[in-house]
Amino acid sequence: MDYFDLISISTRNRAIMNPTTPEKVVMAGEMARLTAGEEVIEFGCGYAAVLALWGERFGIAGRGIDIREDACERAEETLRLAGLSEQITISCADLVDETPDRAYDLAACVGSSHIWGGFSAALAAMAEWLTPAGRILIGERYWAKESVPPSFSREWPEVLTEYEIFSAAREAGFEVRGVFRASPEDWDAYESSNWGGLLQWLEEHPDDPGTDGVREYLHRIQDEYAGYGREYMGFALYVLVPA
Repeated sequence: MDYFDLISISTRNRAIMNPTTPEKVVMAGEMARLTAGEEVIEFGCGYAAVLALWGERFGIAGRGIDIREDACERAEETLRLAGLSEQITISCADLVDETPDRAYDLAACVGSSHIWGGFSAALAAMAEWLTPAGRILIGERYWAKESVPPSFSREWPEVLTEYEIFSAAREAGFEVRGVFRASPEDWDAYESSNWGGLLQWLEEHPDDPGTDGVREYLHRIQDEYAGYGREYMGFALYVLVPA
């Protein structure tokens, strides 16, 4: 069973595929000063929960891109049920093959900067899709403590401290307008939902040849969270504006 299959299984019960909340997504949109009719592009849009929230709250239009076919199908259904299919579209594609189709007012990427290899590379890539006054909303993991056990940090070489995140944003030509951090409760809800999705799949597929792999993945992410993640890993939505 490949990585994308495991992600689809674990996130089956979540709308937002990261440790944040609808309320914080809306507050980030307010901080970014989204207005009706503005064009938004979201990279790694998952199930389009962020786009749907902004479409309902602010009246934005735009496009979401994701590589997983099942995520794109669910995203399209989310937008259809919200009555947003005419103004927000979904493209099922590998971002490596995508080039800007037009200039957007805001580019979003929540928890998927690894697509480009990390935070700085993500900002550079996203900036190519923006108008001169375009903003960025990026959801990113960060080290919550300065000293992280090497046995854990080596598994996440692309994760930065918040100081490094702020510095990298400035170097890319942006100012940090706002930050909305995940609380311990947000993290617990996120991780628990992922475990629940995996356990639900195991209950439904007791004889599937992928059972061992799913259970191994479940135990690995549980051990990571209990052993290191809850203490050392943070997550936040960062609203960036041109400097």
